[in-house]
Amino acid sequence: MDLQLDAKQIEELMKSFFTLSGIRFVLFGADFREIISYPKENCDFCKLMKGCPKTRRKCNYADRRSFEKCEKENKLVIYKCHAGLVEAVIPLHENEKIIGYLMFGQITDNPDKKAFLDKIPFWKESYQLDEFKLKSSIESITYKSEFEIKSAAKIMEACTSYIIYKELIIPENDKILEAAKSYIENHLSEDINIYELCKEIKIGRTRLYEIFRNELKTGISKYILRRRMHRAKKLLKTTEMSIPEISAAVGFSDYNYFSRVYKKTYGKSPKHYRSARNQ
Repeated sequence: MDLQLDAKQIEELMKSFFTLSGIRFVLFGADFREIISYPKENCDFCKLMKGCPKTRRKCNYADRRSFEKCEKENKLVIYKCHAGLVEAVIPLHENEKIIGYLMFGQITDNPDKKAFLDKIPFWKESYQLDEFKLKSSIESITYKSEFEIKSAAKIMEACTSYIIYKELIIPENDKILEAAKSYIENHLSEDINIYELCKEIKIGRTRLYEIFRNELKTGISKYILRRRMHRAKKLLKTTEMSIPEISAAVGFSDYNYFSRVYKKTYGKSPKHYRSARNQ
């Protein structure tokens, strides 16, 4: 899913989170690919692990498992990666769809680094990692208590609401769909030309049809007809315009055809609907 995002504001939010917590903050797309992070670099230990092909595969596998669990359970997931670091991931929702994920991590909940140091011989032998670099990178791992980790998770959860409310992330399809809807609403009294619509919102015809099918589960023509009928019903209810005038106002040049379509849609003719309203 393509996203439109305010990278500057998102990075400022991540920087504030890091300033308070000392924990790295990352935004991922719905496809689990990293989009933006603060700090930009992984911690020294993770850089070392991800620099080795064998351990990098383990890192990627651990991340993917956490994303899949988060997607399935549709809630915050706190877990430990294959190397023992604590991480947390939470979904970002827009209109009940997951459009991305927020993650923090690369920390330990154990104040004693001995558990990591004891693994050095194994990592050295199994993955040919440098012993000196391992020791040095382990010392730089940030410790956070269980309470601090849960507190950071609560703040990250609040960040998801803030990002959506401030529209710092908008699915590209949503932006296109809203532009198309706006154009249609403003031209209901006209013969809407799909070519002109596509030209106005700068999108290809096939792509527009695809978005309507995927997002609204209907075709463009059916959507336009539905909006014409909705507008007609509103005008019948709230104005004293004649039915031929309403027919023209919603894009029908043939009054009789308009009446037939209206009756098929709502089960009664425009004339009967208005008569019932006036009773």
